[in-house]
Amino acid sequence: MNTVKRPSLDEIQLARAFAILAVVVVHASSSGVTNIPTDSVLFPIYNFFNIAGKLGTPTFIMLSSFVLFYNYYPRKWSMGLMKRFYMKRLKFILIPYFIFSFIYFIVKMYVYYDYSSISYAVSRFFTLLALGKAHTHLYFVFISVQLYLLFPLFLILFKKSLFLRKHAIWIGLLLQWAWVILNKSYFHIPWKNSVSLSYLSFYFIGAYLGIYYNEIKLKLRKSTFRDRILIVIGTGYGGLLILYTSYMYAVRTNIFSSVSNNIPTMVSNYLGEFAWATHALFAGLLLFYLAHIANKTFSLKTKLIFMEIGATSFGIYLVHPLFLMIFRGLISSGAPIIYHSWQLVTFVLVSLLSWLTVRLVYKFIPFYWSIFGKMDPFHLSLNRAKKENILLRDIK
Repeated sequence: MNTVKRPSLDEIQLARAFAILAVVVVHASSSGVTNIPTDSVLFPIYNFFNIAGKLGTPTFIMLSSFVLFYNYYPRKWSMGLMKRFYMKRLKFILIPYFIFSFIYFIVKMYVYYDYSSISYAVSRFFTLLALGKAHTHLYFVFISVQLYLLFPLFLILFKKSLFLRKHAIWIGLLLQWAWVILNKSYFHIPWKNSVSLSYLSFYFIGAYLGIYYNEIKLKLRKSTFRDRILIVIGTGYGGLLILYTSYMYAVRTNIFSSVSNNIPTMVSNYLGEFAWATHALFAGLLLFYLAHIANKTFSLKTKLIFMEIGATSFGIYLVHPLFLMIFRGLISSGAPIIYHSWQLVTFVLVSLLSWLTVRLVYKFIPFYWSIFGKMDPFHLSLNRAKKENILLRDIK
């Protein structure tokens, strides 16, 4: 039973593609949000894309949890199974994390910092490495490692408890918000977003979807169930998108600080956390749903492009800030039309160059996995897309 391998899902690669593009949108738009005046007519646009895209990391966590439970829940738990699980994560996640933490530390030390001694620099590097803070985006890998450490415990609990399996969604929400409130009131950990407990709702929803995936897919064949789910997720996402983007616009333009005294303390203290977490939750579910629609409706060429982006998404995530640093150094100010056009050009070029770098490393460096982790070869994505296209055509 331990050797049983469930079929790979093209929908997951498509969802990863959507999520990584959202990540690049957020990081590419952060320069505009930071640099242009808040009274500029374009500031609301930058704010919208910068905030609307803040769904990538939570979605990746949900997808990672889904894949783990989809693949491991049907198997019989054993020490050998867990040993292989951790060896894969050490090889494909921790080694690339260490390498890129070192790269970003050296680049930033050269560009921004002047440490007093080599010993202090070494000490500083290992401190940042231990906290996932060698660069701002690496906290995602740091969170993932924490969740990998917890995975065997969660797997055992989900296997043993039918109640936990059936009620995973609200239990995850309850645990996450218990942590948020306790940290706000007692722990006061400033880097809360680097703690895996802040993402338990995404993790538990991913577990629920992974365990009951086949049953859910059967239910989705019924139009009444499918329409009801889409209405709930779509309406929830739309409402939370308006709330979250509006809230962050009010914060960034100092409107919220002037009105916060007139609303209940509980609301003002947790509105930002609620808006972010709930928006990201609905966004992740919507992306997961849209990936299944895209798998059936995309043309072969379009599907292949997005599957390729999904296959290289981890590598793109790791390397794209390096290209952002370069492009921002080329044009950091200037005439409005040049500056704003450059932001769009930066998004396109950073995305393309990041993907190209990942694929070139895969092709020409034998131990590519130590840099960008495991990924499917390009021809495998092509063959899978063609096979799925033929199957769908036959069904029709």
